[in-house]
Amino acid sequence: MNASASAPGQSHLPLLEVEDLRVSFFTPDLEVPVVQGLTFSIGRGRTLALVGESGSGKSVTAYAILRLLQPPGRIVSGRMLLRSLRVGDVDIARLGENSDRLFEVRGGLVSMIFQEPMAALSPVHTIGSQIAEAILLHRPVGKAVARELTIEMLEKVGMMPGALRYEQYPHELSGGLRQRVVIAMALACRPELLIADEPTTALDVTMQAQILGLIKTLQREIGCSVLLITHDFGVVAQMADDVAVMHRGQIVERGDVRAVLKNPQHPHTRALLDALPSRRRPA
Repeated sequence: MNASASAPGQSHLPLLEVEDLRVSFFTPDLEVPVVQGLTFSIGRGRTLALVGESGSGKSVTAYAILRLLQPPGRIVSGRMLLRSLRVGDVDIARLGENSDRLFEVRGGLVSMIFQEPMAALSPVHTIGSQIAEAILLHRPVGKAVARELTIEMLEKVGMMPGALRYEQYPHELSGGLRQRVVIAMALACRPELLIADEPTTALDVTMQAQILGLIKTLQREIGCSVLLITHDFGVVAQMADDVAVMHRGQIVERGDVRAVLKNPQHPHTRALLDALPSRRRPA
C-alpha cells in the first residue's frame, strides 16, 4: 500500500477499483457464496448505480467496501483499491481490522447513507451531537467549530434553522427529515466516495425526488463520487452516469446509463426495466 499522496497525474484514474471481489457467508459445515467475482470501477465525480433485485448482493458489496461485514459474512478474496487524493492508494481489502487507515477510510474518505435512518441514528443523542461527533473524529477541529460546521450542514440539507434542529432527537423528526440528517452526517466530513444504500426507501414520491435532488446537489458541491445501491431503474435514470446490473452475486451487464437503458443486452436487465410502471402496458 502506498500511503503517500497521489500524484497529480493519477487524478484521471478511477477513484475506486474493485477487482474479483468474493464474499461468502459461513456456517460450521457450509460456505455460501454471496458475491462472486465482482469487478467494477467508479470514476472521480461520477455516480455508479449498482442495481438488482433484493438478495442480489448489492448491499453486501457496499458493506464489504467499508469493511462492515459481520460474521458469518467474510471477504474471501479480491482487491478494493481506493485512489485517494488525500492519503494515496489504499487497498481496503488488505487493511487490518484495527488499523488507523481503516478508521480513516470509514466515515472519512468513504461514507455511507444507510438504508434505514433510524438504525443509523442513536435515539438518546441529539442529531446535532451525532453529526458533530463524526466531524470531531475525522476532521482536525475543536468542539466549537464542529458545532458550527454541523449547523451549516443541517441548513445545507434544508433543515432550518440549523441551531434549533441541532438540539432535536431522531424521534422528533419525520422519515424524510431523518434521511436528511443521515445525508448531513455522511457528507459532513467531505468524503471522496459516498455510498447511498437505497436512500429513498419508504419515502413517498415527492420526498424521494427531494432526497435524490439533494444528494446530487451536495455531490456537485463536494466533488465526491457516488455508489448508488438500488433496485429501481427509475432512480438509476435520474441519478447515475454508469450502471452495473447484479444478479445472484454477479454483474451481468454494465455500461453508460443511457446505452443500457436504450439497448439492454442481458435478459435480467430487460426484466428489471420491464418492471418499471411507465413501461407496463395496460391489460
